[in-house]
Amino acid sequence: MPGKTYLITGANRGLGLEFVQQIISASPDNTVIACVRSLQGELDTLKSLASSNNAKIHIVECDTSSVDSIKKASAEISKLLSGQQLNYLLNNAGINSVSSQTALTISPADLHTHIDTNVIGPSELFKALYEYLGPGSVVLNMSSGLGSSGKGIVKCATYAVSKAALNMLTVHQADALKEKKAVAIVMDPGWVKTRMGGEGAILTPEESIKGMLKTLHSVTVQESGRFYQYDGQIVPW
Repeated sequence: MPGKTYLITGANRGLGLEFVQQIISASPDNTVIACVRSLQGELDTLKSLASSNNAKIHIVECDTSSVDSIKKASAEISKLLSGQQLNYLLNNAGINSVSSQTALTISPADLHTHIDTNVIGPSELFKALYEYLGPGSVVLNMSSGLGSSGKGIVKCATYAVSKAALNMLTVHQADALKEKKAVAIVMDPGWVKTRMGGEGAILTPEESIKGMLKTLHSVTVQESGRFYQYDGQIVPW
């Protein structure tokens, strides 16, 4: 099977880095465009992966909280794609920097910051790369069970509100992709043992990403616009 091209935001650590590792391990023919907030950041492991075994990994600076950065990155990404289809767009980057805030303590400035990164970023990158999405392409927007009203988990108010907005964005992106026979879905990675997941998390990054990739690789056009858990189960909106 010929290799596929994946673009992953927030690719230098946590779930993003695990995506890169598993995708490259699955096939040496796969290409990964690994987007990171800053080329001056925590990149040692990612750079090591890129330099080993002739891995097809291209590291691109893309700060998803900045529209200007996204525009600059999209120009570089366009050159890398060189007219070829982008098979998977994984909007993984996100922040949850004020987890203690509640409905009574949400800061307007913090909410704005979370919306910039968790909603506007995926929206702008989708628009910038829309022309490269074709039949069978899949857009994954990384959400959270906290963004589900149906699950009824009331915590991390600022983050949860931004993820609920991302869920609705995905529904609209799925509609925009119908004519291309491409897919947009939103996923809850579960409570994962990463820097963001914090103490008490129960899933390893390996388990979460393995499940998400299985879902990504099997989702159909008819299932576009759905909210999935990492293991392929449907999450209530």
